[in-house]
Amino acid sequence: MKVKLPISVYILIATIFAILTLVNWDIYQKEQHLAHGKVVRLALAPVDPRSLIQGDYMALNYAIAAELRPLVKMDAGDGLLQVKLDNNQVASLVSVGYDQKENELEEIAPNEEDEIIHIQYRIRHNQIKFASNAYFFEEGQASHFEVAKYGQFRVNEQGDLLLESMLDKDFKPI
Repeated sequence: MKVKLPISVYILIATIFAILTLVNWDIYQKEQHLAHGKVVRLALAPVDPRSLIQGDYMALNYAIAAELRPLVKMDAGDGLLQVKLDNNQVASLVSVGYDQKENELEEIAPNEEDEIIHIQYRIRHNQIKFASNAYFFEEGQASHFEVAKYGQFRVNEQGDLLLESMLDKDFKPI
């Protein structure tokens, strides 16, 4: 006896397959980003100590955001900035552009030792945000991460950042 399944079962199976395919594709892209992206380090800025450690994550604020704030319209949305990397791969601000689709950044001719990288930023709720404004860790590890001075990111050609690790003042992973 052959049992015929309702069409809704086939639709459910196809939907689950499509979702799993999309999720795995996103994971694959992020793994490639981490494996092949350029290392960029952003200096961390002080955060209100009351919000530094909240549960199992640390709120992150970046020094470059303070430099950027007076240069951008806080209702501008998304944009790109050009940063220069020093010998330790720490980024410092060079110039700002507003709409990454228009990409009206003026290319800066770098010195031989300077490398110019584009980084995306977003303005949400009157705050400048980069890839991540929080770093999650295992419960009970808060004191371990309080010494963090830099966030190490991987940036791709589009300026997308992925937070890779937190670093201490000597650029050692925590």
